[in-house]
Amino acid sequence: MSEGIKKYGGILLKGSFAVSLANSTTKFVSFLLIPIFTYYLSPEDYGTVAMVTIVVTFLNLFYNPGMVSATMRLYHDTDNEEERKELIGSAHRFFLFFPIIFIITGLIFGEFIFEKAFNDFKFYPFGLIALILAFFGQPKRIWVTLMTLQYKVHITAIYSAISVIVGILTTAFLVIVLEMGAMGKVLGMFPSVIIFFFLSFTTIRKYAGNLWSFASIKKQLKFGFPLIIAIWSYEFLHLADRYILERMTNLKDVGIYSFGYHLAELPMFLVLGVKQLWNPIFYENMNKGDFKTISKLINYFVAFLTLINIGVLLFSKEAIVLFINPRYFDAIPVIGVIIVGVYFNGLLTISNSILAYKKKFGTTSKIALIATVICIVLNILLIPTTGIMGSAIATMISYFIYFVLGLWHQRETIAQLQAKALTIVPITCVVLVMLINLSFNHTFKNEFNWTELILKIIIFVAVCFTFYQFKLLGKEEVVYLKAIIKSKILKKKKTNL
Repeated sequence: MSEGIKKYGGILLKGSFAVSLANSTTKFVSFLLIPIFTYYLSPEDYGTVAMVTIVVTFLNLFYNPGMVSATMRLYHDTDNEEERKELIGSAHRFFLFFPIIFIITGLIFGEFIFEKAFNDFKFYPFGLIALILAFFGQPKRIWVTLMTLQYKVHITAIYSAISVIVGILTTAFLVIVLEMGAMGKVLGMFPSVIIFFFLSFTTIRKYAGNLWSFASIKKQLKFGFPLIIAIWSYEFLHLADRYILERMTNLKDVGIYSFGYHLAELPMFLVLGVKQLWNPIFYENMNKGDFKTISKLINYFVAFLTLINIGVLLFSKEAIVLFINPRYFDAIPVIGVIIVGVYFNGLLTISNSILAYKKKFGTTSKIALIATVICIVLNILLIPTTGIMGSAIATMISYFIYFVLGLWHQRETIAQLQAKALTIVPITCVVLVMLINLSFNHTFKNEFNWTELILKIIIFVAVCFTFYQFKLLGKEEVVYLKAIIKSKILKKKKTNL
């Protein structure tokens, strides 16, 4: 195994392991509380919380006009440390002051805008809270970018775990003890963003000092401008389903769908470390022309992403039936479909990194816009007849088209990095498992069944065997990963001694 694969495989594994461990810890705590929350929060409450999240996400579109991607790409265009500090410092100042314009606008016109934009969701109090929440969440963007560029994703994992646990405990107190309902769930989001607000301020101040300039901000905005359509389209693709559901149905349906979407996104949290570290590692190895290292890392990423998604797809129903309030059982059929959409969303990491490396931001924007338009049209067509399942299908198809268009556009480069079988086999497995799972849901209904569980275990083992046969995960990969994990554990023990 080459030194490049060992080096960057170790970095990816360390980052992925750290972030996944942090996320799995916080998610474990979060999932322990979900059954309790489903008794204290109605689907309508979950719908309200989902709408707050949508408003925050919508504001983030304006707050990040390509700044993060431009900063990361320009950082790798220079070896001058002073220039790098100016890039980071300038981006941080932008994220601190630019959102103030929208807060002022919201205070003046917010009530009028919300009456026109939403069906049941009002500006006071939840819209105003979303506006404040979005403001405090901005500086974290550039802090995470800096940690990623310095390959310190494990640090973001540690602080993320701390902040999320504080937020979860706060939410639990407000919802369970004080019985504040949706308001308690929304207010519970603040501890995390406030922690990162001050953490980012002190860290960036220490790294860049007062080094920033309007000229640098202008350069970064100009460089990232072609990405605006891509960023906006990508985020609209992520939130369009829930917004259209709110307009065409009610907050209860939004709440049930959002609950299902939340569970379906679990696989993405488990590979978050890989996604955060992918671009800087990809850029560095492409600059070196080390395609062998990139090819091997793509194999690892696709294999683990596929297995994690299939695992959640197969066994999410059992978790819901055993631990969740029955009024949320309507989410069970849609979760498997959403997971396939989430899976293609994860695969975008590969094609988007190639486009970004080649600075084809305009192409990324066009592809994202096409997928978003398709998502909106499908939601409008399918929701009246199939309800929340229509939104799930629209999400799956849209992300699939997004992935295929990027794959086709960069087919020559991808052919250098990955064999066709290593792309087709995992996708085929995910789609087949989804169809089988839908059949199980129809046959066994919303109840626990040992026969169904045993069949699902057999299917998962069969998928693992298929991966082994096609050498997506062979003996070499298993031995390598065991060696990396063992070396990290031994290193930690020596440090403790």
